[in-house]
Amino acid sequence: MTGFGLAETDTEKFNVKVEIRSLNSKFLDLNLKMPRQWQHKELELRRELGKWIERGTAQVFVNLQYKLMEDKVSPLNQDVALYYLNEVKQLSDKSGWQSSELLNNIFLIPNIIQNSEETPSEEDWKQILATAEKAYTQFDGFRKTEGGVLEKELLGLCQSILASMEALSPFEEERIKNVRERLQKELHNLQSEMADKNRFEQELIYYLEKLDISEEKSRLRQHCAYFEETLNSASTGKKLGFIAQEMGREINTIGSKSNHSLMQRKVVEMKDELEKIKEQINNVL
Repeated sequence: MTGFGLAETDTEKFNVKVEIRSLNSKFLDLNLKMPRQWQHKELELRRELGKWIERGTAQVFVNLQYKLMEDKVSPLNQDVALYYLNEVKQLSDKSGWQSSELLNNIFLIPNIIQNSEETPSEEDWKQILATAEKAYTQFDGFRKTEGGVLEKELLGLCQSILASMEALSPFEEERIKNVRERLQKELHNLQSEMADKNRFEQELIYYLEKLDISEEKSRLRQHCAYFEETLNSASTGKKLGFIAQEMGREINTIGSKSNHSLMQRKVVEMKDELEKIKEQINNVL
C-alpha cells in the first residue's frame, strides 16, 4: 500500500532523519539505506521494519549528521601515510618529478584513511530506532487514511456486482419462456402424432435445470458478504484475493449458463467490476 512517513530527532551529538516511502506490491520488498558506521545494525532494523510495514515496495532512508568533527571524521593512519610519503620522496629524487604532484593523490592510496574502531553507542542506536518508529507511525497513519478510501471503493464495487446479479432475474423468466417456445416450435415441425407430451415436459425440465443459475447466485451472494466481512479484519489482502477468485468462478459459471444476450451483458459488467476489485486488492495489506 502507498504510504509516506518522515521523522527527525535532534540530540547533542547528531541529527537523524528517517524517511519511509512505499508503493503497492503483493510482497514486501524493502530497500534500506543507512550510514556506513551503523550498517552492523541493518539486519536488526530490517527485522523491525518488516514487522511494521508487512507488504509493499518500500524505501527507507536513515540520514545521520554529526555535530562534532571528531564524531564524523575517520582518523588518518599515520604509519601507512609516513611509509608512502618516504616512498614518494625517493621516487621524486630518482625521477626528477615534483613531489607535490605525487602528493596530490596520496590520500587515494588504500588504508591511508582508517575506520574508527570505536563501537557506536547503543544509546545513539536507541535514538535512531525510536526515530524510525516515529516515522513509521506517520507512515501508518497515511496508509490508514488511504485504506479508508479504498475500503469504500471496494464495498461499492462489491455492491455493484450484487446489483448486476439481481438484475438478471427478469431475463431468467424471459429466457425460460423463450426456451420453451423454441423447443415447442421444433417439436411442431416434427410429426406431432409421434410426440410424447410427458416426455417433452421431462426433457424441458432437464434442459432448464442445466441453465438454472439460482445456486450460483446464492453462492455469489455469500462470497460478497464474506468479502465485506473480511474487509474489517486485519492483514486481509491475500484472503480477499482468494475470495475474489471464488466470486470469479461463480460469475463465469453464470456467464456460461446465460444463453441470453442481455444476461451476458450483465455478466460482462460483473466481470469488469471484479477486475477492478482484484486490481485494488494489491493495495490492501
